Amino acid sequence: MVTVSKYSKLRRRSNVTMTKTAGSTSRVLAESIYTSLKEDILNAEIPPESLLEESDLMRRFEVSRTPVREALRRLSGDKLVTIEPRRSAYVSTLTLDEISAFFEAYQITQRAIFILSASRNDSDKIDTMMGVEEDIATAYLDKDIATIKKLNDRFYGLVADGCSNKFLYDSYIKLREFGSRLSALIHKSLIDDDWESHFAMLKSDHAEIIAALKARDCAAISNIADQDVALYRKKVLQVLERPSPVDAEITPLTIASKRYF
Repeated sequence: MVTVSKYSKLRRRSNVTMTKTAGSTSRVLAESIYTSLKEDILNAEIPPESLLEESDLMRRFEVSRTPVREALRRLSGDKLVTIEPRRSAYVSTLTLDEISAFFEAYQITQRAIFILSASRNDSDKIDTMMGVEEDIATAYLDKDIATIKKLNDRFYGLVADGCSNKFLYDSYIKLREFGSRLSALIHKSLIDDDWESHFAMLKSDHAEIIAALKARDCAAISNIADQDVALYRKKVLQVLERPSPVDAEITPLTIASKRYF
């Protein structure tokens, strides 16, 4: 009969504990790398088609290869990174077909959300939106693109939350995440060229949304939702240096059926 010594048992337990600790640490590091890279990609700090060499990321984050690979796999699952066999990972491109499909889905979803939010007016959320507006004004003075994007997402997230429909809300937030890369490109292009007028237009748009929500004016906010998408599309086309189509402007209660790219 073989007897396992107390020392062997303790050593085995210690090894198990160390393995669990190492695994937990790796997951924490992977989460941190994932969050940081995702924010950089969505803010266009790392532009499309940029290579993401594992060795470079290991040096940047001062970690081993394992958490870097896990972070890249997660980003690949989000369609933000493309990983090809036996090749380096790179930031996924924004194809014209994807952008076109995005605007079709975004227009329809935003209109539905805006109308429902107006019909289900929530005064507390509207008060919070007004507070977010003040924070956006401060961020614009500092030309802080990352903060402006976060606050703008917060503003539209509050509008979406007011629709009280989980499925629409989740779809809208996912669409806005895809669109955040486009928004970042727009903001970067405007810093030196048209920053002040862009801020004035954004402020005016938000004020109109708040006014329509307060008045429970579903017709007005439907038009605002459509024109918001039309302006967004126009600015993206300008950044991509593509001509704006003559039928790109959206008329009230019209669902776009054409592709503009």
